[in-house]
Amino acid sequence: MREHFSLLAIIRQRPALAAVAWIKQGWRLFVQAPWLWIQLLAFTLLVNLLASMHPLLTVAAFFLNPFLTAGLYKSMAGVQRGESVGFAWLFKPLQEPVYRQVFLQLAALNLLIAIPLSLMGQHLLVQLSEQSLDLVQVLLFVAAYGLVWMMFSYAVAILYFLPEKRLLPALQASLMACWKNIVPLLLFALLAFALALVTIPTMLLGMVIVMPLISIAFFISFQDIFLVEPGPPSQQPPEDPDVLEV
Repeated sequence: MREHFSLLAIIRQRPALAAVAWIKQGWRLFVQAPWLWIQLLAFTLLVNLLASMHPLLTVAAFFLNPFLTAGLYKSMAGVQRGESVGFAWLFKPLQEPVYRQVFLQLAALNLLIAIPLSLMGQHLLVQLSEQSLDLVQVLLFVAAYGLVWMMFSYAVAILYFLPEKRLLPALQASLMACWKNIVPLLLFALLAFALALVTIPTMLLGMVIVMPLISIAFFISFQDIFLVEPGPPSQQPPEDPDVLEV
């Protein structure tokens, strides 16, 4: 990593309506390879569904998810560059040892934090069933969950596509990126929720389109916030550290 590269320095604050642009660009990328995105998202959802059946599978899924997420993002960047992308691209990060240690660290930290959050959530559910919900505890849970989400939301993309390969700076950058762009990200969440509601008349079958679309749009938000441009397949990374390519 170049010594003069500053990860926090390249984080951009985007306007609220950037959320709309992310979804529009996501749709354009989705229609380029719709069956591919449906396959990739269906497989990742299946992994997480199987993980819910046993605690050991849950732990395994935690450690596998960063690699699958990176593979999904790698596929998106490949389609943007016009490369021939297939289902096997989802597993390419598993074959890249340079990311193995930091992704395992990321998964371990995520699992460590998820345990108390899960226990807190279960406690609130018990309170809700007993109609004795504590508003302060609810607010603390929402704040903690939001903070954790911001820390981890862009972490995989940062570690995989940017020069920074250290866990804590990546988490810090993800947190700062979300904080600086909280307005467009909140609008993005509302638009995603609205798209999900539209699928209700189709018995949620429309989610096979909405979920890949939202995943692609979220990756595009990373590219927009961190000013990452997907160059052509043969193009080499630029010398200017302020313009990065995937």
